[in-house]
Amino acid sequence: MITRLETWWSVGVDSFAEDGGYDAAEVPRELCWYVTSSITDIKALDEAEGWAYGYGSPQLRVDAGRVHMALAWRLEVNRESWAAVRGLDPRAAVRHDFAEHIARELIGLPSVCETDAVMTARYATGHGTVHRSWTWQDRHPDARSNGPSTHLPVVPDQSHRKTPS
Repeated sequence: MITRLETWWSVGVDSFAEDGGYDAAEVPRELCWYVTSSITDIKALDEAEGWAYGYGSPQLRVDAGRVHMALAWRLEVNRESWAAVRGLDPRAAVRHDFAEHIARELIGLPSVCETDAVMTARYATGHGTVHRSWTWQDRHPDARSNGPSTHLPVVPDQSHRKTPS
């Protein structure tokens, strides 16, 4: 089974620097390196012997104290292996679970989880394209009214908006 996962990130430079102990100037490079190198360490992907191939050049810029990053992968896994690892019926549509699980694991990476990171993912499910955003509040459901402001990343073909939390 093959799918593509495209992600757009908005992460506060100070937030990632404080959480990871980095100098602010190092944040864009370290954040990009951390996310791209961590995808193949996702437990379910590893257990199902799947793989993630980066494609395109990562887009990276800093604007108004936030790192804006676009990363994309081609994800591959054996359908039956993925279903077994995730406890799913292999005859059911599992592509949606595959792409969404990988995206959710990325935004939940330890060095990202406690930051003000927001990620929007776009992936194909076999029944159309899904766009989904994850915020600090999604990673901390017991603290929905607390947390940093949400700055959604700019996604091509969608309007950019900022929503207060």
